[in-house]
Amino acid sequence: MKRVLIIDDDAENLDIVSEMLKGSFEPLRADSGKEGLAVAVRGNPDIILLDVNMPDMDGYEVCKRLRENPQTRAIPIVMLTTSVALESRVKGLDSGADDYITKPFQGRELIARLNARLRRVEFEAKKEEELSLGNLRLNPKSFQVWVSGEEIRLTQMEFELLRYFLEHPNQVVQRNKLLGDLWPDSVVTDRTVDTHIANLRKKIKNFTYQLTTVYGAGYILKTSAN
Repeated sequence: MKRVLIIDDDAENLDIVSEMLKGSFEPLRADSGKEGLAVAVRGNPDIILLDVNMPDMDGYEVCKRLRENPQTRAIPIVMLTTSVALESRVKGLDSGADDYITKPFQGRELIARLNARLRRVEFEAKKEEELSLGNLRLNPKSFQVWVSGEEIRLTQMEFELLRYFLEHPNQVVQRNKLLGDLWPDSVVTDRTVDTHIANLRKKIKNFTYQLTTVYGAGYILKTSAN
């Protein structure tokens, strides 16, 4: 079960939010900003719920310090506040918060928002993982591709296409699906996609598997005999 650290100086709020999250998350509690910083390191939570209005150290300062600490900087932070003012939201996001929830809120909404934020974190982490298939390796962080240990130079569009097919093997992908998933706001055309796939094929010709055309349907990176 994912752990959520609730930082709030109000004991009643801590009880209410903890009860809301039981069954969906394992709640960790801290009743001050200073204690929250310590528990964030000690408890290694998956996500933090941070109240803005606290006397010893407000949520903005706590958020800033969490982002400065290498041990806690990657933990997603959702700020809680009674203020609906735009300035408060902007200040919270500027201090490093990932999301903002205005009190009062329902338990179902809170759980949904936390789960959505965690899914986003997991998705972003997955995007950075190195992909490998057959004799090909692709590193998203360094923007590098190797076939049988030899580095292959790709354009950005070729790289994005290759990565997409590695993430969707044995699936027939239509051109409009590629356009919608990779370049939803671009003027990239079907003809442009065809040209870049043709160039990509030439560059990875020694790849174990072939990127083939399914006439009238799209393209497929087939890795199985079926």
